[in-house]
Amino acid sequence: MFRRGRVGASGTPRRIVATAIVGCVMVATASAQSGDITVTGPAGALLREGTPRFTIVATGFTQADLPLQLRLQVALSPDFAAPLWADTTVVGSLATIIVPRLLPPLVNVWWRAIARTAKGQPVISNADGPRRSPPWLTLISPNNLNGSTVDSPRPEFLWTSAALLSPVAPWRYTIVISRSSDGLAVLTTTLSETVYRPFVDLEYNTSYRWAVSAVAGTGDTVRVISASSFVITSPNAPIATVMFQSFPTPFPTERLNATCIWFDLRKQSDVRLEVLDLRGNRVARILPGRGLGGTLPPGRYGRATIGSDTGCDERLSWDGTDDRGRVVRPGVYLIRFTGDGYTNIKKVLFRGR
Repeated sequence: MFRRGRVGASGTPRRIVATAIVGCVMVATASAQSGDITVTGPAGALLREGTPRFTIVATGFTQADLPLQLRLQVALSPDFAAPLWADTTVVGSLATIIVPRLLPPLVNVWWRAIARTAKGQPVISNADGPRRSPPWLTLISPNNLNGSTVDSPRPEFLWTSAALLSPVAPWRYTIVISRSSDGLAVLTTTLSETVYRPFVDLEYNTSYRWAVSAVAGTGDTVRVISASSFVITSPNAPIATVMFQSFPTPFPTERLNATCIWFDLRKQSDVRLEVLDLRGNRVARILPGRGLGGTLPPGRYGRATIGSDTGCDERLSWDGTDDRGRVVRPGVYLIRFTGDGYTNIKKVLFRGR
């Protein structure tokens, strides 16, 4: 995706501003007999800007040293080996330069300035870095790693992106919301904001994924898909009896030791929930049991409370043990749900312990 090259003085957008430095930190300075040069870049160990701004100030030079050539170098290695990510030269004693190339995401960067006098004598500042470039695009919510539950048919979607400073044009985003079951896109919208609320209702009890594509003013593009699915819960009883795919699978993971089992029950019914091996032999019974009877009222089962970071009701999960509490062998197992005249089977992969 990245096209490396040099950003030089010729044909390169740059901005020269004869104003005082305001709100700058992490100043790198070097001295020479001819004078001093100082370069100031963006603050923070993790940069916010994808096209950062730098201010170069040269002081203490004599009239014989003028005119000065001020050179900004931005590199992806501490030795400033070629090719440089940015290499821009301007004339003067004070300059503000915005790098018109989008930094690669999540890499270390260094910068320095070089002043060259009329006699050709260079004065080099100390290098500043390493700093970490920002991710281009990050999805915020709903984006729980273990699945999200929302209570509105028009949920708010939120994301962030690396800041683009003028003269680079801002990001343009396209959000796509799709059904998890078949990948069908149900909503597609292009916008410039980093927040979106659908203009029509999404369906209750349906699993969705969402993705955002972004195009920067530099022409760079990025696409990020949600970490997992989200489901909209209804304040009323479910409209259908359905069993959802258990998650996570494979399991266990670093975050969860068990796979979560979600199902909706349209009306009061006798419910059986069992774990089988591939030959159909029962390995573990989940329902009836674990404090839940065999007859359940209508409702949504398996979910944790809204805001939970697990998405799972521990009573309706399977941790890879049989009815006697023994850990089973790693492999594929079947979770069978029966209730309200409906039977469904989902496969899960147990990694073992």
